[in-house]
Amino acid sequence: MKKILILHTVFSQGGAAQIARMLHNGLNKTSEFSSYFAYGRGAGPADKKAFKFACQLEVCLHAFLTRTTGLQGYGSNLSTRQLENFILKEKFDLIHLHNLHGYYLNLSFIRFLERLNIPIIWTLHDGWPITGRCAYLFECNRWKTGCGNCPNLSWYPKTYFDSSAFMWRKKKEYFTSEWNPIIVCPSQWLADKVKESYLNKFRIEVIPNGVDTEIFKPKDKIEIRKKLKIAPDKKVILSVAADLRDERKGAKYFFEALKYIKADNWTVLTIGKRINLNREVKTAVNIKQLGYISDKNLISDIYNAADVFCITSLDENFPTTILESMACGTPVVGFKVGGIPEQVTDDRGILVEPKDAKALGEALEKVINNEKMRKAFSLNCRKRVLDNYSIKKFQERYIKLYKEVLG
Repeated sequence: MKKILILHTVFSQGGAAQIARMLHNGLNKTSEFSSYFAYGRGAGPADKKAFKFACQLEVCLHAFLTRTTGLQGYGSNLSTRQLENFILKEKFDLIHLHNLHGYYLNLSFIRFLERLNIPIIWTLHDGWPITGRCAYLFECNRWKTGCGNCPNLSWYPKTYFDSSAFMWRKKKEYFTSEWNPIIVCPSQWLADKVKESYLNKFRIEVIPNGVDTEIFKPKDKIEIRKKLKIAPDKKVILSVAADLRDERKGAKYFFEALKYIKADNWTVLTIGKRINLNREVKTAVNIKQLGYISDKNLISDIYNAADVFCITSLDENFPTTILESMACGTPVVGFKVGGIPEQVTDDRGILVEPKDAKALGEALEKVINNEKMRKAFSLNCRKRVLDNYSIKKFQERYIKLYKEVLG
């Protein structure tokens, strides 16, 4: 039995953690692999194969250094050593990296991996490995030539001092050293960006994320709406974002788009942190804020209650929310950014140019006013997910890659 280590910032919170955990759980159901999950921060599970190694004091120090100096990948000396000792003790056959950022690990960890002489796979969930600072690329191309003069120091990871040119050189130095990881991207879009970066010397594969099609599936809309106290004849638009104030999520374009919708008897549902709607919404529309929800079955119900899911992110890799919506048979309207066009083609929803609130509103109007279109989109969405993005297919693709590199 081959012993695998999966490494990520956290165990529980966020889409990337969900993807890493999905793989971890799947591997442990096989007779060929035994998976361990190492993480730096946050709450952990009752799982004997999960190992939290970072010291909270160092997490705070690391975050403080980043905030005040712009340095990343420094300040977690004890935490990094503890992880290295764990790896030496357990003698893994393969290490699968996910996010290395998040104030929990030193860049020097790469030097340690060089000496192990075992296969390394690195799944990129965002653009952080190829930039001098940011996790999200937006419209900036400075990462291609060395960064510097960062246009927005408030983007994650936030800092008050621009060290992006220095950090670009340090990341390049570490990430192009004597190791030989296989880079995996969930979208062709991100893979193409990586091919333009200093990581282009490595093998690059595309393995799309997966979604649980047993939880996220079409349900009885009438029953679901009765449970959620939503009228059966009302048209429902759904927006999902952990923080609607997050600039990257583009919620302001969603709220602006609502004034362009010409339809009768419609309403809006939002999942995520509640906000002051009087400040955000400039038109008379009924909006029900459901707040933050962690129960996957309830989230599935809400997707099923909706007629259309609207995503207004300005930078995305391969969003899980779209997979969840499509798995439930709910069409998608959103911006044409990142890997989203690979998920939402013309027969599964409508995508418009980024930041075009008018076009977004018109697309939403078109979908909620055309029942025949919605039904066709719905069937196509579910089929696309079953054919390409099920947990089983996701796990099989990674297992195939594991077997190849392990020989």
